[in-house]
Amino acid sequence: MTHTLKFAGLVLLTLVTVSACHKKPKDEAAPGAPPVVAAPMSFAKSDADVDVRLSLPDPIKLYPELHARLYQEGVATLTAFIDQARKDHAQNSSDGFIEPPYSHAIDWKISAQSERLVSLFAEEDDFQGGAHPNHTFQTLLWDKTGKDLLSASHLFAPGADFKPINSYVCRQIEAARSKRAGEPITQGGSGFACPKFAESRLILLPSVQTGKIGAIGALYAPYDVGPYAEGAYEIHVPQAMLTGLIAPEFASQFGGEAVKAEALAKPVSKP
Repeated sequence: MTHTLKFAGLVLLTLVTVSACHKKPKDEAAPGAPPVVAAPMSFAKSDADVDVRLSLPDPIKLYPELHARLYQEGVATLTAFIDQARKDHAQNSSDGFIEPPYSHAIDWKISAQSERLVSLFAEEDDFQGGAHPNHTFQTLLWDKTGKDLLSASHLFAPGADFKPINSYVCRQIEAARSKRAGEPITQGGSGFACPKFAESRLILLPSVQTGKIGAIGALYAPYDVGPYAEGAYEIHVPQAMLTGLIAPEFASQFGGEAVKAEALAKPVSKP
């Protein structure tokens, strides 16, 4: 009886060992599984009623999850825009009105990268009739470590006092406006309030130190801080001015002076 039990135990151990040897890792692709296909880099459709376009920056290929997300969300936005444009044009045509095609363009760019963060912004143009198109921005932060979007508010320490930064940003807007107009114009004189920096559309800007962030920029679309005719404003706050305001978790991502470049004029991408 003892010999029989020992033999049965050996047989069972052998079967378990063989089964383990033939077991595939959980993350191993099944035979014949289709390869993962990267999302497209652009999307465009145009007809008599509507013209839409989405473009993504080439470096986004390094972040497949972000790439897929921005493409899918962009296509969904533009598809809904197409449907609305066709409904509006059909209704206007039946009422005897003829109007030019609607248009909507979303152009994503990478403004800067650090070891952990990727900063992106989109310039959007939207025309649905009227005297002129509307211009606006989207801004996003991507956490390479967590592979997810990160709210810009997480960059800052809880309870950070932005009063000096708000004042600085307002003075910079006034200086830029006065330069454009050729005469001094205060923010109060423009009829628009000074913006709050932490509530603005923020982007990161590269440093002269490789892999570091040298400044945080605020993008203001027409009507945000001034009339439409003034156009957009891009205000940079050097990282040295933000000492003590950055959350300890992200302090190591900042250092050095910012590269002298405007994101809106010539986007800068630094891996």
